[in-house]
Amino acid sequence: MVYIIDHLLACYTKDEIDQDDYLEDHESDDDQMQDVQLNTSNNLIVEPSNVGNEDDKSVHKGDAHKGDEKLENFSSIYKPPTNEEIQGLKETTDLYKSNLFKLQIDELLSEVSIDFSKTTSLENILHKLKEIFENINDQPDLSIIDAKSMLLKKHDITIPFPDPQPSDDVKYKFGFKKPTAFYLVGSYPLKSVIRSRDGFNVDVVVIMPKSIFQEKDYMNYRYFYKRAYYLAVLSATLQDKGLALNVSVEFGTFFGDRRRPIIILKPLKNNSDPDFSALNFTIRILPCIPMDLFSTQRLSPSRNNIRPQHFQDLGQISQQQQSVDSLPPTPQYNSAILRDMYCVAHLNQLYKNSKECPAFNDACKLAKVWLHQRGIGGDEDGWSGFNGFVWKMLMCYLLHDGGVNGGKKLANGYSSYQLVKGTMDFLANHDFIRNPLFMNKLDESEEFSEKSFKENFDVVFVDNSGKLNLLCGMTKTALEQIQHEARIAMEYFNENKTDRFEALFLQKVNNIKLRYDNVAKQKLDYNDPFIHFARTIPIQLKQGLTNRVNLITINYAQLPTWSTSSEPPSYSSSNLKLYIGFIFNPEQSNRLIDYGPSPEDETAASQFRKLWGKKAEVRRFKDGSILECVVWNVKGIEERSLIVSRIVQYLFNLHYGIKDKGIQYFTGQLNDIVIPSTNLPKTIYNKNGITNGFRDVMQAYDKLVKQFMALENIPLRFSGIRAASPTLRYTSIFVPQPLTLTTTKISHYIDPIEIIIQFEHSARWPDDLVAIQKMKIAFYIRLASQLELQFPETCTTVVADNSDMIISEAYMDVISDSRFVFRCRIYNEREITLLDRGINDKKSSILKKDTYTKALEIEKRMFVELPMHTLQIQTLCNKWPSLSLAIRLTKRWFSTHMLSDHVEEEWIECLSSQVYLEPCPWNRPGSGFVGFIRVLKLITSWDWNNEAMIVDLSEETKNSLKNSTNENKIEDIKQRFKNLRASDESCKHGLMFIGTTSGNVWGIEKPSKVVANRIKELARSALLYADELIEKGENREFKRLFATPLSDYNVIIHLDPSQCTRYYQNIFVDTQYLSRDKKNISPLKIYNIDECNDNQDHEENLKNEKMVAMIGFDPVEYYLDELRKLYSDVALFFHDKHGGTIIGVVWIPTNFTPRPWKASSEINGILVSKIEDLKDRKGSGYDTNNNNNIRDQNIILNTKAVVLEIERLGEGLVTGIEVRK
Repeated sequence: MVYIIDHLLACYTKDEIDQDDYLEDHESDDDQMQDVQLNTSNNLIVEPSNVGNEDDKSVHKGDAHKGDEKLENFSSIYKPPTNEEIQGLKETTDLYKSNLFKLQIDELLSEVSIDFSKTTSLENILHKLKEIFENINDQPDLSIIDAKSMLLKKHDITIPFPDPQPSDDVKYKFGFKKPTAFYLVGSYPLKSVIRSRDGFNVDVVVIMPKSIFQEKDYMNYRYFYKRAYYLAVLSATLQDKGLALNVSVEFGTFFGDRRRPIIILKPLKNNSDPDFSALNFTIRILPCIPMDLFSTQRLSPSRNNIRPQHFQDLGQISQQQQSVDSLPPTPQYNSAILRDMYCVAHLNQLYKNSKECPAFNDACKLAKVWLHQRGIGGDEDGWSGFNGFVWKMLMCYLLHDGGVNGGKKLANGYSSYQLVKGTMDFLANHDFIRNPLFMNKLDESEEFSEKSFKENFDVVFVDNSGKLNLLCGMTKTALEQIQHEARIAMEYFNENKTDRFEALFLQKVNNIKLRYDNVAKQKLDYNDPFIHFARTIPIQLKQGLTNRVNLITINYAQLPTWSTSSEPPSYSSSNLKLYIGFIFNPEQSNRLIDYGPSPEDETAASQFRKLWGKKAEVRRFKDGSILECVVWNVKGIEERSLIVSRIVQYLFNLHYGIKDKGIQYFTGQLNDIVIPSTNLPKTIYNKNGITNGFRDVMQAYDKLVKQFMALENIPLRFSGIRAASPTLRYTSIFVPQPLTLTTTKISHYIDPIEIIIQFEHSARWPDDLVAIQKMKIAFYIRLASQLELQFPETCTTVVADNSDMIISEAYMDVISDSRFVFRCRIYNEREITLLDRGINDKKSSILKKDTYTKALEIEKRMFVELPMHTLQIQTLCNKWPSLSLAIRLTKRWFSTHMLSDHVEEEWIECLSSQVYLEPCPWNRPGSGFVGFIRVLKLITSWDWNNEAMIVDLSEETKNSLKNSTNENKIEDIKQRFKNLRASDESCKHGLMFIGTTSGNVWGIEKPSKVVANRIKELARSALLYADELIEKGENREFKRLFATPLSDYNVIIHLDPSQCTRYYQNIFVDTQYLSRDKKNISPLKIYNIDECNDNQDHEENLKNEKMVAMIGFDPVEYYLDELRKLYSDVALFFHDKHGGTIIGVVWIPTNFTPRPWKASSEINGILVSKIEDLKDRKGSGYDTNNNNNIRDQNIILNTKAVVLEIERLGEGLVTGIEVRK
């Protein structure tokens, strides 16, 4: 239990809570907690908690009894629980999900809570700040020109006026008088603030006096202009006193609102006094106004307070526009003023609720953690309109309302867990659009009626005054995303079988490349009206995408802080990016047709044509209906997965004039990775042959099975024919193509498709393993002859050896009438029985038992585990189509990094399936791109040393009915993992252990520890590089994710591409090596089957020339097998089997430790004394400190000789060897 908590906290503190100050809400009227007036009290925090008082003292009462006898101490350890302990256990059961969940919450809260006993230096700074405000001098009223000139010349301060900037001829004056009141607000005084590496915010509100304002200052930005001037004067004073306070002074925006700038005080890290930099916090100063300064009726949602004359004076509209009678309301403008008016009222309300509900503050802390991990309410959030303050106000509402039949949703006696869960449930399921929230409906008036709010805001949650919509800045799009996250959280809260605490609170889940199925990025080339663009574009896209997507989100950061001497930044000048995220509906996202209304419905048809432009057309469908529609023509399954991106780019171009180059869309950049080069000759790879994806090969397989079942004159009936190939489970890197037979001398690799044939049970099978292999060969011959006899369009080849082996390598290749190559192997259950019997036979020798054990593993893997695995992966790929592409991309990634020989294909498939079966803390991937990226994330984040990854390929554990057999298998896998770790503490083998609920285990023998560490480092680098590419918008550079670094290899073996039968699969293929030029022709006679029109001649060629030479033949693989047999003790070999032209060699370091020479030495050694220039070899692994006598007797690996041997073995295939180090 302690280990689990420590592990989770380590994850939290190291990896997750290291981003933004998720501790702070981004509105001071958004988190106002306690009205502590700085000018009336020296205590900045009212009623501080007692630390180390009676409760703490009671723990140490036993210290006075150190001399008691041991028996007494022993009995005290095992004494019955006290009444308090029993009550605590009962409360845990009643108020929390589980004991473990409570422990986790307690530990998390202790980690993120502030130690207020160590904030003395902060309080000193706040007291000094209060003195500065109290002693600030009043300023005379100035014209705008004089105000700007005075601040710029005397203090080098530019007034942070919002756009549109005021003209220089405005009639009103700008005045300054010292603040009438000061309030410490936000989470800090309420003690609900939480800490992180980025620190936390302390908010101070200053109340501007009424005397500097006029009655109609609420109109035409006058209030915001005067507020900006007031803020500039405050900053000038603080800037003069900055050295005394030891702070820097900057401007920032209030939750991204340019109309409401604030002052940012950051500590100077110069070790001077006072120095509060170690506390890692920021002070924010927010000017506000009294609640009765302006008439609230004039600030209702339906009122317009920006007159056209104002914009005409600024030269922004024409006289004609000024004469418009009906002016639109300005609800966002009005709400910005109301926020500054009701600041104190919100503080009082939150403080009252925190006192009435003991767990209120802890619930706020948990909510802030949850929000921060999802990128909501932080500095990176300029889009949601939701933060910790809104969450608190929502909890306040639910403590008095929101329940069934008008009752309460929450109660004051609830635990923090119950408060968070109850609020989350309401947030996830309440229909905010149809049923807006009002904290107080008693004071409802016509100006502030429900109708008025609903007509002017997307989402409505009105505060206790009945005047201010707390969600005025939230769009329907933002609400959908927040409710989407809340629904996921509720799934985790309600899940009983699995602990989801880490997914809820510890994992950072706001990375866009992992969070969304598709991501589009738009550079903000617009002025600040861009906010309008960001609000409207999701609506346009939703109309076009309809039910193809479940969610469309908009993400952009807040405006950054800026120097007091600089002009306020805009979105365009700040180089901020707009990200649009899409979460797919897997059942609809790839459909080819968008159906519209009937042409007879003229209004709807007109709207449809306006939406789609020239793309819209009228078609008659099979059911006789005639409809407006849009058809998307695609070639291949990869292109079909890009339909959503095509729609988005088309709508951007049609409605916003943004061309393809103006938007970066991240989804299809990797699709070409799993398609051979377009420059390949059609005789090798025809792209037109992959239009139907895997459908053609699956149909060919089904037809072949039917042909087998229809065979006559076979001694035994078939009991089953099962697939055992990646191709038949949709996970081969390349979509298979049918062959077109001719004889040509251009050799290329043909991948056979493995299938398993099983006959019905018969007692006539022999009891000898060797005899069974001979019987299998006889069956192959009979099957081949009958297939060609009954189905002449098929071609067969039987391959067998004459050795007396207990497991034969014999098989039968079948080229079906659709020209796919199937490799058939016969499975007989009796083989496993006989192997088990030989292993358990006490008379068997150790050598025989070892041989039988290895044979049994191979037999089970090939004939039992692989078919079952194929069926399970095939089912998952049919259920989630994007899984296929994710697996193929992952396999390609492993292959291009020359790791494919060091991991099993099935291991990669299980790993990739895990991100679909256990997608938390995100949704299940809806595209292969995000599926692949999440696989890389899983590789880097999983605790491979201490935790077995168990993949539920059959999805049995999700069933409501418990399966005892399945649970036993899971327990067996866990025990096997424990035994593996106990026997191999250094994890030399089985580091990346993966088991399945079916009982299969992958990753035991490979990857080795060295390879596993390289996999993790490559994955980590790939994720960082992907972040960099998305940030820069480098669409074409994604291919570099699949370019492996060569710096870590000691030796590079260069191969002749013209001799590599798989070279056409290389990512960077050079077609000159595939030319028909005789200079580049392979001396190996291989058949490519394309130009022969005579079917009989073709069949004769196959039978006479033995096509077995072509199918599955890769000379590089044979070369590597030979190298590994000879040099596996001295080196590791790495190669990209899918078209790679180099082999990387890494020497095993232990071979450079001098050892005594023996005649039976297993390595090609050289005497240490023979090594020239020993000094130059220091640091390379050679021990140069031995004396001459020792050197004369010891040897190390002779790398030069080994390299020469490797070159000799590869004659004709190897073009050169590069020795690097």
